[in-house]
Amino acid sequence: MLQTRYASFLKRFIAYLVDKLMLGLLLVPLIFLIITDVGRSVVTNPWMYMDWDFDAPLFFKALFSTIPVTLLVGYILAYKLVCWLYFALLESSPRQATLGKMLLGIFVADELGRRISFRRALGRNLARILSKLFCWLGYLMALFTERSQALHDLLASTLVLEPDRRMAPPLMASIPGGQPPAAPGPVQAPPRQEFPPQGGGAQGPPGA
Repeated sequence: MLQTRYASFLKRFIAYLVDKLMLGLLLVPLIFLIITDVGRSVVTNPWMYMDWDFDAPLFFKALFSTIPVTLLVGYILAYKLVCWLYFALLESSPRQATLGKMLLGIFVADELGRRISFRRALGRNLARILSKLFCWLGYLMALFTERSQALHDLLASTLVLEPDRRMAPPLMASIPGGQPPAAPGPVQAPPRQEFPPQGGGAQGPPGA
């Protein structure tokens, strides 16, 4: 049986940053190229923006002026939807972890250490909205709660765990049932054998 302990706040924080960075690197450039005229011009004539006379404020002003407000809102909602599905699908998968959590060696489980369902994983990640309120106070709760649970963990009854490598797992015998082998007991000497006296007659005790 895998020995586990509660994942530290630092590991959870780094895993979250890794996941967000990967999602951002995947989605932001793609949307940037698709919905903006400036993005298409960067692809067709990239050297135009490497000139010494390149005006960065004017570039970003032109960039955001090409994005309608409704399209920007739609992009934000689509990004949130992709993030929710990413976290929910991977945290309810057999690995029980996103790519960032896999990198840090931590995983999500219910309060009994079991794999969570997709519905619970989706609810847990929707509850992150509440954890982000008031300067991410819900996330900081993991520093003070008994089982290192953030607000969304408490609401979804989940834990974030990691293998406890400080405790060596017991050696299991390769037999059905997986019972550990019995510890060797003290070595006993074989029973002493009694031989009949030679000479045929019974002998009395010495000195008789």
